[in-house]
Amino acid sequence: MNQKSAYFNEHFLTERILQHSTDIISLHTRSGSIVYASPSTFISLGYKPEELVGKTPADFMHPDDIDQLATHNTEYYFHKYLSSRIRRKEGDYIWIETIMQPMNDFTDEEDDLVLCISRDITARKVAETELNESTEKYRRLVENSHDTIGIITKEGTFTYMNETGKKLFGATSTTEIIGKTIYQFTPKEDHEKIRNFIINNDLYEDASDFIETSLIRLDNGIRLIDMKLISMVQHGKKRKQLIIRDITDRKLTEEKLQQAEKLSVVGHLAAGIAHEIRNPLTAIKGFTQLLKEEHNNEYADVMIAELDRIDKIVGDLLILAKPEVKQFNVSNLNELMNDLFSLLKTQAIMNNIDFSITFSNKNIIIECEQDKLKQLFINIIKNSFEAIDKNGKISITCEKIPKKNEIHITFRDNGIGIPPERLPKLGEPFYSTKERGTGLGLMICKKIVKDHNGSLHISSKEHEGTVVEVTLPVYQKS
Repeated sequence: MNQKSAYFNEHFLTERILQHSTDIISLHTRSGSIVYASPSTFISLGYKPEELVGKTPADFMHPDDIDQLATHNTEYYFHKYLSSRIRRKEGDYIWIETIMQPMNDFTDEEDDLVLCISRDITARKVAETELNESTEKYRRLVENSHDTIGIITKEGTFTYMNETGKKLFGATSTTEIIGKTIYQFTPKEDHEKIRNFIINNDLYEDASDFIETSLIRLDNGIRLIDMKLISMVQHGKKRKQLIIRDITDRKLTEEKLQQAEKLSVVGHLAAGIAHEIRNPLTAIKGFTQLLKEEHNNEYADVMIAELDRIDKIVGDLLILAKPEVKQFNVSNLNELMNDLFSLLKTQAIMNNIDFSITFSNKNIIIECEQDKLKQLFINIIKNSFEAIDKNGKISITCEKIPKKNEIHITFRDNGIGIPPERLPKLGEPFYSTKERGTGLGLMICKKIVKDHNGSLHISSKEHEGTVVEVTLPVYQKS
């Protein structure tokens, strides 16, 4: 050992080793050669100190770390903590954290040597890796969740939103959501409920249950949602993790199931009621006609008209009650609509109503049950007539959409319209906007459209009119 190394060993290292017995203490030249290693080297690395003398740290360092350290000279790393992987004698690697200091920090005579003090930080690195992996796994789960996951403050302000939430809110970027409050996306009438939900989440065990509300998207679309809160800490501050599920489709399915159940009940009732009514109805109608012929009673006509109306209602009930065999035939929609136009044109003229039909093609061919479609279209047109007092307008357009293999029939009128709160209930059993209506007409319309594998949509504005859109496939699937 040279004189400088002996001087260091006698006057400096002895005290340092006693103070840092678990640390690896080594002395290097500026070029990196090891001139001294402390006995703790054997405990940490499995090498005896003399096995390291004359070698450089690069002889034991992980290749990836060598490339990283080579980007700067030795002086760059002075007084800085440096992490690297060192190979133990057994062949495995451990993480060490090293601080390097030039010897002239301690004495002017040792300016060409560098002191390195290193400690084993493998356990810390393993813990950091596991934490990072856990964090990354959680981040991926959140980002790729089918549910919307956001983080809000106690005031309801968003500080985070995942990609699913961006789509649900109708945003192009999460920055359009972050910084805004949940109250900006929900109806005013639900704000108090949501506020209590956020506050009480920490007070009651059952406060984390889902609550239902509506979400007002950035494009003003409305979605039905339910929300759940989970308390958490973000950057040392208390936050709420908000889980939002879009339940719009589920609610629509539930409504359809309820409708189907109602129709099933109506069908069972209709089958029994229709048969029970028709027998006495036939007798009453016959005797009323006899009374009219014998006594020419002025009320007989009123009675016969009402009996005819009852008979028609019974007929509608039977349509809903009995399952029918579907027999589709190829028909010309233009001819079918023109026949209806001729049939109803007289009524339009009598009421001074502008009645028109336009076609996108000279011959629109459709596979259907012709009589059923006639019944469907007559019901819709009659509803338009009844919605217009006089001097109104009814227009029908028939358009073939080749790309979709569909036909769109649109009925427009400028009648009194339908209040928005009544639109969702149209088609329910015995629900009608008319004073003497039964609601069966629209139910039958929907059934006919459904039997043809089509769709029916009604939109309306009060005092402006109503639009009924019927979409039917050109050909029925066998």
